Amino acid sequence: MINNSYYNLDKITEPIRNVKPEIKAIVEQVLQLEKDKLSQKNLRYINDDILKIIKENIQ
Repeated sequence: MINNSYYNLDKITEPIRNVKPEIKAIVEQVLQLEKDKLSQKNLRYINDDILKIIKENIQ
């Protein structure tokens, strides 16, 4: 069982909740990409995918 006194999810997620929408979109897309890649055996080329996500959201 997780001891809640050690983990305050509000403190952990606060930096993500209080950023510009563009940054929040990047974080959410990168997290989804990492989740998708973890289910695959081939973890290569994730850096290229992350760079593509950043470029798409900055433009």
